[in-house]
Amino acid sequence: MKVDFRQVTPGGVELSYSASADDLDLMADGFDFPEPIEVELSVSKSGDEIIFQGFTSTVVEMECSRCLEQFRQPVSSKLQFVVQLLDDNSKHETGDDDFVVLPKTTQEYDLSMRVREVIILELPLKALCSESCRGLCSMCGVNLNESECDCAPDKTDERWDSLRQLFED
Repeated sequence: MKVDFRQVTPGGVELSYSASADDLDLMADGFDFPEPIEVELSVSKSGDEIIFQGFTSTVVEMECSRCLEQFRQPVSSKLQFVVQLLDDNSKHETGDDDFVVLPKTTQEYDLSMRVREVIILELPLKALCSESCRGLCSMCGVNLNESECDCAPDKTDERWDSLRQLFED
Protein backbone atom coordinates (compact mmCIF):
# COMPACT_ATOMS: atom_id res chain seq x y z
CA MET A 1 0.00 0.00 0.00
CA LYS A 2 2.39 2.64 -1.22
CA VAL A 3 1.49 6.18 -2.25
CA ASP A 4 3.77 7.77 -4.86
CA PHE A 5 4.16 11.46 -3.94
CA ARG A 6 4.94 12.35 -7.58
CA GLN A 7 1.35 11.44 -8.55
CA VAL A 8 -0.25 13.65 -5.89
CA THR A 9 -1.48 17.02 -7.15
CA PRO A 10 -2.88 20.03 -5.26
CA GLY A 11 -6.32 19.03 -6.53
CA GLY A 12 -5.87 15.62 -4.96
CA VAL A 13 -6.07 12.05 -6.10
CA GLU A 14 -8.44 9.27 -5.06
CA LEU A 15 -6.83 5.91 -4.27
CA SER A 16 -8.24 2.50 -3.41
CA TYR A 17 -6.36 -0.41 -1.93
CA SER A 18 -7.29 -3.94 -0.98
CA ALA A 19 -5.04 -6.20 1.09
CA SER A 20 -5.32 -9.38 3.09
CA ALA A 21 -4.58 -9.53 6.79
CA ASP A 22 -1.41 -11.48 5.99
CA ASP A 23 -0.20 -8.70 3.67
CA LEU A 24 -0.53 -6.22 6.53
CA ASP A 25 0.86 -8.63 9.14
CA LEU A 26 -2.43 -8.12 10.94
CA MET A 27 -2.66 -10.67 13.72
CA ALA A 28 -4.56 -10.39 16.96
CA ASP A 29 -5.39 -13.18 19.39
CA GLY A 30 -8.98 -14.34 19.01
CA PHE A 31 -9.62 -12.34 15.82
CA ASP A 32 -9.67 -13.61 12.23
CA PHE A 33 -9.97 -11.50 9.12
CA PRO A 34 -11.86 -13.61 6.54
CA GLU A 35 -12.31 -10.71 4.09
CA PRO A 36 -9.78 -8.27 2.64
CA ILE A 37 -9.06 -4.92 4.24
CA GLU A 38 -10.38 -2.16 1.97
CA VAL A 39 -8.87 1.34 2.02
CA GLU A 40 -10.46 4.35 0.32
CA LEU A 41 -8.13 7.34 0.42
CA SER A 42 -8.06 10.93 -0.77
CA VAL A 43 -4.53 12.36 -0.99
CA SER A 44 -3.85 16.02 -1.73
CA LYS A 45 -0.83 18.31 -1.68
CA SER A 46 -0.55 21.75 -0.11
CA GLY A 47 2.95 23.21 -0.34
CA ASP A 48 5.27 20.74 1.38
CA GLU A 49 2.44 18.90 3.09
CA ILE A 50 0.70 15.79 1.79
CA ILE A 51 -2.76 15.37 3.35
CA PHE A 52 -4.24 11.87 3.69
CA GLN A 53 -7.95 11.39 4.44
CA GLY A 54 -9.94 8.22 4.10
CA PHE A 55 -11.48 5.11 5.61
CA THR A 56 -10.58 1.49 6.17
CA SER A 57 -13.11 -1.32 6.36
CA THR A 58 -13.16 -5.07 6.80
CA VAL A 59 -15.03 -7.87 8.54
CA VAL A 60 -13.69 -9.50 11.72
CA GLU A 61 -14.60 -12.96 12.95
CA MET A 62 -14.34 -13.45 16.71
CA GLU A 63 -15.69 -15.42 19.65
CA CYS A 64 -18.33 -13.91 21.93
CA SER A 65 -17.03 -13.38 25.47
CA ARG A 66 -20.33 -14.47 27.02
CA CYS A 67 -21.66 -17.40 24.95
CA LEU A 68 -18.43 -18.48 23.18
CA GLU A 69 -20.15 -18.56 19.75
CA GLN A 70 -18.26 -17.40 16.66
CA PHE A 71 -19.69 -14.30 14.95
CA ARG A 72 -18.72 -11.72 12.34
CA GLN A 73 -18.73 -7.99 12.77
CA PRO A 74 -17.88 -5.21 10.30
CA VAL A 75 -15.06 -2.92 11.41
CA SER A 76 -14.34 0.46 9.86
CA SER A 77 -12.17 3.34 10.93
CA LYS A 78 -11.16 6.80 9.84
CA LEU A 79 -7.67 7.32 8.45
CA GLN A 80 -6.41 10.89 8.59
CA PHE A 81 -2.87 12.27 8.84
CA VAL A 82 -0.40 14.73 7.29
CA VAL A 83 3.09 14.12 5.90
CA GLN A 84 5.40 17.16 6.10
CA LEU A 85 8.32 17.12 3.65
CA LEU A 86 11.42 19.02 4.86
CA ASP A 87 14.75 19.92 3.19
CA ASP A 88 16.52 18.10 6.03
CA ASN A 89 17.45 14.49 5.16
CA SER A 90 16.50 12.99 8.52
CA LYS A 91 13.24 11.70 9.91
CA HIS A 92 11.85 13.68 12.83
CA GLU A 93 9.70 12.36 15.67
CA THR A 94 6.86 14.78 16.33
CA GLY A 95 5.12 12.85 19.10
CA ASP A 96 1.86 13.36 17.16
CA ASP A 97 0.37 10.28 15.48
CA ASP A 98 -1.42 12.44 12.92
CA PHE A 99 1.73 14.19 11.70
CA VAL A 100 4.73 12.58 9.96
CA VAL A 101 7.93 14.43 9.00
CA LEU A 102 10.00 13.05 6.12
CA PRO A 103 12.85 14.36 3.93
CA LYS A 104 11.83 16.09 0.67
CA THR A 105 13.71 13.43 -1.26
CA THR A 106 11.13 10.82 -0.15
CA GLN A 107 9.13 9.73 -3.19
CA GLU A 108 6.64 7.30 -1.64
CA TYR A 109 4.97 6.45 1.64
CA ASP A 110 3.90 2.99 2.76
CA LEU A 111 0.47 3.03 4.43
CA SER A 112 0.57 -0.58 5.64
CA MET A 113 1.59 0.04 9.24
CA ARG A 114 -0.82 2.94 9.67
CA VAL A 115 -3.75 0.90 8.27
CA ARG A 116 -2.76 -2.01 10.52
CA GLU A 117 -2.78 0.26 13.59
CA VAL A 118 -6.21 1.80 12.93
CA ILE A 119 -7.78 -1.63 12.38
CA ILE A 120 -6.28 -3.00 15.62
CA LEU A 121 -7.49 0.05 17.55
CA GLU A 122 -11.05 -0.60 16.34
CA LEU A 123 -11.15 -4.19 17.63
CA PRO A 124 -13.38 -4.56 20.70
CA LEU A 125 -11.82 -5.25 24.10
CA LYS A 126 -14.73 -7.52 24.98
CA ALA A 127 -16.33 -9.14 21.94
CA LEU A 128 -20.11 -9.57 22.24
CA CYS A 129 -22.32 -11.15 19.58
CA SER A 130 -25.10 -8.81 20.78
CA GLU A 131 -25.73 -6.49 23.70
CA SER A 132 -28.53 -8.79 24.87
CA CYS A 133 -26.37 -11.94 24.87
CA ARG A 134 -27.26 -13.98 27.96
CA GLY A 135 -24.12 -16.11 27.90
CA LEU A 136 -23.70 -19.58 29.36
CA CYS A 137 -25.27 -21.03 32.50
CA SER A 138 -22.64 -21.09 35.22
CA MET A 139 -23.97 -24.42 36.51
CA CYS A 140 -24.56 -26.62 33.43
CA GLY A 141 -22.95 -24.61 30.62
CA VAL A 142 -26.00 -24.44 28.32
CA ASN A 143 -26.15 -21.45 25.96
CA LEU A 144 -28.95 -19.32 27.47
CA ASN A 145 -29.55 -17.60 24.11
CA GLU A 146 -30.69 -20.92 22.60
CA SER A 147 -32.51 -22.62 25.49
CA GLU A 148 -33.41 -22.37 29.16
CA CYS A 149 -32.05 -24.63 31.87
CA ASP A 150 -33.50 -25.89 35.17
CA CYS A 151 -30.49 -25.02 37.29
CA ALA A 152 -31.18 -23.30 40.60
CA PRO A 153 -29.66 -19.86 40.96
CA ASP A 154 -26.43 -19.61 42.89
CA LYS A 155 -26.88 -19.67 46.64
CA THR A 156 -26.57 -16.19 48.04
CA ASP A 157 -24.43 -15.22 50.97
CA GLU A 158 -26.41 -15.65 54.21
CA ARG A 159 -24.93 -12.47 55.65
CA TRP A 160 -27.18 -10.46 53.28
CA ASP A 161 -30.42 -12.14 54.43
CA SER A 162 -31.31 -9.44 56.98
CA LEU A 163 -30.91 -6.73 54.35
CA ARG A 164 -33.05 -8.70 51.89
CA GLN A 165 -35.80 -8.96 54.54
CA LEU A 166 -35.85 -5.14 54.84
CA PHE A 167 -36.68 -4.86 51.14
CA GLU A 168 -39.26 -7.65 51.25
CA ASP A 169 -41.19 -5.94 54.09
